[in-house]
Amino acid sequence: MKKRPYVLSIAGFDPSGGAGIAADIKTFEQHKVYGLSVVTAVTYQHESHFEDVKWLSIQEIRQQLDVLKLQYQPRCIKIGLVESFERLVQILQWIKWNWPEAVVIWDPILKASAGFPFHNPQQAQLQQLIPGSIQLITPNIPECQQLFGDIDTQQIANDYHCAILVKGGHSTTDHVTDLLVQPGESKTEITSQKVSGDWQKHGTGCVLSAAIAAQVANEVPLAVACEKAHHYVKQFISSDEGLLGFHPNPHEL
Repeated sequence: MKKRPYVLSIAGFDPSGGAGIAADIKTFEQHKVYGLSVVTAVTYQHESHFEDVKWLSIQEIRQQLDVLKLQYQPRCIKIGLVESFERLVQILQWIKWNWPEAVVIWDPILKASAGFPFHNPQQAQLQQLIPGSIQLITPNIPECQQLFGDIDTQQIANDYHCAILVKGGHSTTDHVTDLLVQPGESKTEITSQKVSGDWQKHGTGCVLSAAIAAQVANEVPLAVACEKAHHYVKQFISSDEGLLGFHPNPHEL
């Protein structure tokens, strides 16, 4: 049997299974990579209601990572829900010391889909955080505005030496366009027509970043990985009319 590459999700636990680690593992499995997981938080929610979150300490997070390090070398690491920028820096430092070759993708979850805010980043913190530590950031349009303000995304990519995928799912038109901006004046638009289904579906951002991580672990170039993940999420959205989706077989898209 062909050995699958390892991909790690560092994220929160969602009891509904629609977002966070549960959604990431489902996505990894469909993309034929082996999913590992480290829990950063336990959330009390379902797809349309968010009550609260219990954050794990950095010691508990590191203990999970230390155990995985004994056995695995993930090719790609996706970071989702974290308590704060300080916690994110601590996680990235651990990765740099222990798995320096891993590609790191950060999905900056700043607000739950049910409306619960997590933290408010400052641009000064970003300047200290990103260069050399993260290879791809996947904000939606509101998150991009909150993270970077009015700074041009190409300038951000060049200054931070980090690719940015601005997700266009909040568009009110009949098309959705994701924009991948890579360092060195490189931009790729990924556009498709909106499909039937609820575009407020729970966990789409988690699924997209996890699909990209899996594609990258399978040695797919980043622009192609983003395009494949875009269409994967499109099928995920159209799989059901409700807020929870079913995961498609990416090899049949």
